[in-house]
Amino acid sequence: MLERFVRHGFYPAVLISCVSIAYLVIAGGSDPGFVVSAVSLALIPLCFAFERWFPATPHWRLQPREAFTDFLHMVVSNPIPMWILRAFVFGGLVSISESVTASIGVGLWPTAAPLIVQTLLAWWIGEFANYVIHRGMHETALWPLHAVHHCSPRMYFLLAMRKHPLQSFITYGGRIGLLWFLGVTPEALALYTVIVSANSSLQHANVRMDTGALSRWLATPEVHRLHHSSREDELNTNYGDSIIVYDRLFGTYLPPHPQPVAEPAVGLPGFEVPQTYLSHLKLPFVWNALVQDAGADTPRESSKEDIP
Repeated sequence: MLERFVRHGFYPAVLISCVSIAYLVIAGGSDPGFVVSAVSLALIPLCFAFERWFPATPHWRLQPREAFTDFLHMVVSNPIPMWILRAFVFGGLVSISESVTASIGVGLWPTAAPLIVQTLLAWWIGEFANYVIHRGMHETALWPLHAVHHCSPRMYFLLAMRKHPLQSFITYGGRIGLLWFLGVTPEALALYTVIVSANSSLQHANVRMDTGALSRWLATPEVHRLHHSSREDELNTNYGDSIIVYDRLFGTYLPPHPQPVAEPAVGLPGFEVPQTYLSHLKLPFVWNALVQDAGADTPRESSKEDIP
């Protein structure tokens, strides 16, 4: 009974609960930033427990060394770029937005709209920006930066935190910066962030889940595991962070396999990276040398010993 609920209900139940609780608490006057942090921290023990009890793939179980590396990504690679952006970039964007508003006589953001409407608008705009950035990370010279996120040979919830700091500047600067420029309210931005962060933890989690029809519109675990596939025809698909609508519009949507793959292969195609924080920081800067050594477009013949 419990296993059936986890398979079919864990994803929607947790996602809906996180967003609903965050909405009620923020609407009640609590600090939006505190709510975002509280939800993100609460998901850690929840996902850890359910990965232990109901693993989708047993050999993807959390490894302490890799988990410590992703903990460093959580406390360094994500917050520090955001602090810098807030201190030196976002304030300027707000000033520009206020100047534009003064010039045209109307605000760029519907601040008088209900919070739910504002959140949905932030979600759709933010996800479009994310789709463009994420697809660009895969299909341009920025790929070595984003490859850090794809270099794990397993899927587990802490992988959601893994970003090269330089990618964080680009991703957060583009996605959140656009919303700041438009004048998004702190409450709507916080709820959008809760949606994305909760979904990201769930879509990376090594928990047996079957989300059914939700995979047609949301970036569910089944959809996102294809995106982490070591097969290049699957790797460059399903760029949506929390919704898959833009993938469907622009032809990059790949539906889940009709039958679950017993031992899905994830990670970089033919390429292993040591799961240490220093190796992750170095990867973009040694990428070209590895490609040259391999004599191919991607370093298929390299091994993890090639990266110090």
